[in-house]
Amino acid sequence: MLDAYLRNGELFLEETGIDRITEETITENYLLPLREMVANLVPVGSESDAIAVLRAFGFSLPKSDSKVKILESLTGTKASKGTCSICGEETRVVRNKSYIFPFERKIDSVVNDNNRLHFCVEHAFKLYSAMANLYTVPIRRLSNGEVLTLRFFFDSTHDNLADMNTLFRHGFWSERIEVEREENKRVRYSLRVRLEMSKYHPSEAFFAIIHSFVKYLKNADLLADAENLSESVDVHLIYGAGQFYDHRLIQGSTFERLLRFIDKLQNTGKEMNWGQRHLSSADSAVITFYESLEIPRGKKDRSKNFLERERFFGKLLSGSFDFVLLNGIFMERLKHKLPLPPYYYTWARSYLEIFGGDKLDLKAFERINGLGYSLGRAMKGTNLERYQWELFRARGFEEFLNKLVELQAKLELSLDLRPVYENERAWKVVKAVLLNGMLNALHGKEKEVSE
Repeated sequence: MLDAYLRNGELFLEETGIDRITEETITENYLLPLREMVANLVPVGSESDAIAVLRAFGFSLPKSDSKVKILESLTGTKASKGTCSICGEETRVVRNKSYIFPFERKIDSVVNDNNRLHFCVEHAFKLYSAMANLYTVPIRRLSNGEVLTLRFFFDSTHDNLADMNTLFRHGFWSERIEVEREENKRVRYSLRVRLEMSKYHPSEAFFAIIHSFVKYLKNADLLADAENLSESVDVHLIYGAGQFYDHRLIQGSTFERLLRFIDKLQNTGKEMNWGQRHLSSADSAVITFYESLEIPRGKKDRSKNFLERERFFGKLLSGSFDFVLLNGIFMERLKHKLPLPPYYYTWARSYLEIFGGDKLDLKAFERINGLGYSLGRAMKGTNLERYQWELFRARGFEEFLNKLVELQAKLELSLDLRPVYENERAWKVVKAVLLNGMLNALHGKEKEVSE
């Protein structure tokens, strides 16, 4: 991740026309990456402004501004002799700061200073400059007062990295990010990112961003260019609060398929009123399903209602559609007398068409989903609706199959159970897909099988 972040800093300096790093060039230009990070929406004209921006963007800093010396750190005023963690040169080095490389794992009471990252002045400034291509999304404030934050940046070859940052930042990110400046006793900045969907966790937040990004690309007639480009562009996601964070890498092949998947979903929607919201055709299929994955757990901390949704989207961003997890969400919503998420079939089919399936392919999904849907239609309005719960509680393939055969006999139906037998090894997924199809026949409002 260090090298990938460094490439973003080198790219920004090149685009800015800085080809030689000296104390003079650092002093003259060290505010430029910060101005780019705030999309030039507000003035950043001094070190105190810079510190306030870093705080607003979630960089871990000492509580007192007087202990933050950005320019002094970058120019190596208090550098000591050592070895640069990047180039390996023995020279004057500066200890890493959060605004140089923000993603070093450094717990003060655990990590010895000798084991921390140190950089020569040149590489320290290159890394510092990478914040120009770092995208930050505040998610929510935690109980300890810290803000859970998602940060991400792109990585690729020189030209592709330049093209992706340009495509993402200009026109899209600059229109989505909102930075405000307040001047009372001291300058404060606030950061907000406008999205169409709620976000309580990092994977949700990134999916919401990509949904908005695809809409922008389509409106600007740039989607085909972005899909071709994204296949060779990796995305680094870093999320957490304070000194604690997690990291996920989305490889270009997955990133490209995510764009196509969301495009496909957006194309299936219809303009509609949903509650108090009016949804465009591009939003409806995405938002109604996404926002209906809530499991009520209480009003004090609503983020807990979306823990399963976060797990689902965490897996989805990694190239896996978790039918078992979805089935658990569906059953919990039925317990709370809540409607099933609309567009489930559209989501599942679209994902399998683009990503393929790790346990079931598209053909198997269609057959098993259709079987469940047929059973659900036959059960509806009868005392056999209880079998949705008996099948859900089945533990083991044999018990599941026995319940299924028993239900079929009571309904006096002759249905093809071969797709169930053929996928015995993935029986938990088979059960989830069949139940999801059944539930949509019993409780859904839309046809959830192939034509």
